Amino acid sequence: MMLQTTQDIPLDDKVLSNYIRNLVNLFFKILPIRESGEPSLKTYMESLQAEVLGCEALVNAIKADAMFLSLVSILQFLIDNVGSDVTVYKREVFKAISICNKLKSRYAVVADNKEE
Repeated sequence: MMLQTTQDIPLDDKVLSNYIRNLVNLFFKILPIRESGEPSLKTYMESLQAEVLGCEALVNAIKADAMFLSLVSILQFLIDNVGSDVTVYKREVFKAISICNKLKSRYAVVADNKEE
């Protein structure tokens, strides 16, 4: 199935599914960066947030999906509270990963239903 973008460029639904799967890895990467005390953590999360916002704005099918707003909000919380304890990071990162998995399932189901 093809998804439509705001630029009227058709996008294969498998690309979106792969992207969401990749988001899991990008969110998970926050944990070792935080645990190592890497000073680029805030910049990494700001960049990830910009990417998620860009995807949401680009793909028509997800423009109104509240779960994407949840991902952006989790990142904003972590950016605003960059010095939070590692346990806070773990909780929020795993929540974001759970949301990504739900998004992947949601859009796989949408694609499967439209093919029938």
